[in-house]
Amino acid sequence: MPIIDANERLLEGDWTGFDALIVGAGAAGIYLAVSLARRRQRVLLIESGHFTEDEDRQNLNDIEQTGKPMANALWNRKRILGGTTTAWGGGTLPFSPLDFRRREWVEHSGWPITYDTLSPYFAPVGRFMGLDTGNYDSDMLALWGRRNPGFDPALIDYQHCKWSWQPNFYKLAERRLKRDVTVLYNAHLLRIDLGERGQVAQVEVGDFRGRRRSIPAKVLVLATGGIETNRILLLNDHQVKGGLGNGSGWLGKAFMEHPCLVGGEVVSEDMGRLQEHFGTRLRGLRRYSARLSASPAWQEKHRLLNVSASLMWLYEDDDAGPVAMLKSFARRPGPTTAMAVAARSGEIARIAWRLARQGLIYKPGATARISLMCEQEPLRGSFVTLSDRTDAFGARKALLHWRIGARTWETAVRFSETLAAELQRLGLGTAHLADGLRLDAPDYETRLSDVNHHMGGTRMSATAADGVVDDQLQVWGTPNLYICSSAVFPTASHSNPTLTMLALGARLVDKLAGGT
Repeated sequence: MPIIDANERLLEGDWTGFDALIVGAGAAGIYLAVSLARRRQRVLLIESGHFTEDEDRQNLNDIEQTGKPMANALWNRKRILGGTTTAWGGGTLPFSPLDFRRREWVEHSGWPITYDTLSPYFAPVGRFMGLDTGNYDSDMLALWGRRNPGFDPALIDYQHCKWSWQPNFYKLAERRLKRDVTVLYNAHLLRIDLGERGQVAQVEVGDFRGRRRSIPAKVLVLATGGIETNRILLLNDHQVKGGLGNGSGWLGKAFMEHPCLVGGEVVSEDMGRLQEHFGTRLRGLRRYSARLSASPAWQEKHRLLNVSASLMWLYEDDDAGPVAMLKSFARRPGPTTAMAVAARSGEIARIAWRLARQGLIYKPGATARISLMCEQEPLRGSFVTLSDRTDAFGARKALLHWRIGARTWETAVRFSETLAAELQRLGLGTAHLADGLRLDAPDYETRLSDVNHHMGGTRMSATAADGVVDDQLQVWGTPNLYICSSAVFPTASHSNPTLTMLALGARLVDKLAGGT
């Protein structure tokens, strides 16, 4: 199938007869496109970017911010074939069963589907990403011939994150896209028009030369990022007051991130042993890293949110570490770099031995820094709406008002204390928690950072009165409009949202492709 540059051929050819139009060639859009094509669906994948990043495309991400500011909302989201998968690491870890349930201590929690509904779809997604078929806890320990170091299961779940060997989805699926999917790039979605029965009749797209074209739609799927998905629906208010899917008043509300912070450092008499439990491992092209998350019992007992911690192995100041030094020598051999490598030859030998025998990426002399990733409670006061400022196509930009509730901060503080106590009890090390990591910190929002996991705003719900899409990702009131984005998440858990989002996408493929 052709990969078409809209700047060259937007006004040419026949754009009818597609079973599905998908907007956004990031993780969800690419997965949906190749999966539907495999089920004999004719798919048009529409992307505003092209093969490399540039300011004209990235500037369409520009937003106005009135709440807690994000670090770089303009460039952290990518308008490019492959989307933000061109910049992420490829980490996967499923949400837990409790994340899907109604937690009476978490306002607006509860998904209209259960974990058991979604879990069968993790396998096809894992195959697409090149992951192994094991689970994320016991199978990972068996893979390495190791045991849980002894964490109290009522407090902490000891898991391992799996990393895709090729995180860039365009590179991962390029051959299948070229063979099975029609891809239209440099094409920016401008408008969604509904027919007489309330269904999507057509979309209007524009290129970067000022030309426009309408394309009929049998099924339209928005597979755009968390902020852009909200913006698209809000902008399309010319036929539905308040924007498509906003009959409940929930559109744009409960925007979430994964607030992160450095929780402190762990010091141990045996840092090598500590790394064996919490370091990163390699097996072939596959990478695995340990993750410590709050158990369901801990969350229920303390009436708090989900949260996880990783130990990040970092060198201080200007020390890049022996492996980086060796790579520098390989790139630019010379007397200075050769002497530096020779001075650390003993460390390099220990690194090579552990990698060969244990698959462990060992970092002698590194500091063990606690990195926390927190669930954010879904607050209506954290939202996406429209700014009065406009972009290059004359459309109003998104306005983000990101706020983080006190329960998220309390979760980070309490779990850090629990983790420190467990490390001490097990004799693994002493955690020196960060200054200011206390419940009464008045500036807690400033201590938390974003990690480019944009979720919420088009929440999934059991009834039209409580959200924007139903349990099949269909926008309430618009029969052939679907959202496959982390924007549909009612709650956020603690782990990277991509695996869960793609599992929702795999379930959507079953619905759209039927028995084909």
